[in-house]
Amino acid sequence: MTLRTLTTFVLSLAVSTIANAQTWTSPDGLLTINPPDAGQFQFIPEPPPPLIGLWVSHDESMKFGVVKIDIPPKIKLIQSSVEEGLAKEIDGKVTRLPTRSVLGHEVWKMVGKGTSVEITQAVIRHDGALYKLMAATVGKNPDPATVNRFVDSLSIVPPSPTNAETAPQPDTLPVGNLGGGVDLHKVSTTVGGAGALLAIGLVIYFLTRGNKTRQ
Repeated sequence: MTLRTLTTFVLSLAVSTIANAQTWTSPDGLLTINPPDAGQFQFIPEPPPPLIGLWVSHDESMKFGVVKIDIPPKIKLIQSSVEEGLAKEIDGKVTRLPTRSVLGHEVWKMVGKGTSVEITQAVIRHDGALYKLMAATVGKNPDPATVNRFVDSLSIVPPSPTNAETAPQPDTLPVGNLGGGVDLHKVSTTVGGAGALLAIGLVIYFLTRGNKTRQ
């Protein structure tokens, strides 16, 4: 192997490693996101449920996370009720942002503003589970660029080539439509507020974690 070939190989490997480090994949392998800047945020392993991914800024004013909740496919979610649930959880107001589609799945996006907290979240559904990306800022003005870079990075891992032909197509997946199924207002409001501990309840988590560390 020539020196030039070896150099090209090493550079290609380095680029691949960096690219992989810039994405986070959910434990079930379904979702990928771009985590926040490692120089500004710390990744928290094994966060409290329903969180499956959590990043906290060094000053703990920003908490970005991914929530997974089991929802039977036949349960219908109501977008306005999901927004209502978030509003109640933070005792504030929620603004609906444009809905987008990711691999045939609806993604509801909203921002909730309370007295001292602002939470932007994106909601997506697949099979018997619902996922939420949440970007919470507490006690300071949020950084829109950082928040949107995280929330809008949501993507779904496409089926592997070997299973592509037999896998259900996105437009035939009943769970791709967030509103499909039996209409339940209470479930929708619960979903909307679930994970808001990201902004307030994690104070208890961090205190408990600190006490265990000192023991």
